Amino acid sequence: MSAKRVWYLDEVEQGSLDNIHQTLMFGSLKEIKSLLNVVGEKEVKKCFLGFPKKIYTASAFNFIKNFILGINTKIDEQRYLKNTPRHPG
Repeated sequence: MSAKRVWYLDEVEQGSLDNIHQTLMFGSLKEIKSLLNVVGEKEVKKCFLGFPKKIYTASAFNFIKNFILGINTKIDEQRYLKNTPRHPG
């Protein structure tokens, strides 16, 4: 992966949660493909589902969920979308 997407750390592991989410949201298709090859699709999917980050737009979330990661199950969008309340309810 060529670009550093986590600006607040000097060094970032390729498989870190922040790097995975930042690359999925802001990376090019080439960078996302590289992430999936280096970290592994299974690990990226595990991090995406197990440790949501509220940084995604609705269109990016749906594209990543459905096409990049091929997740067919329903998941709570409010845990991912940046324009939803942090604690719905």
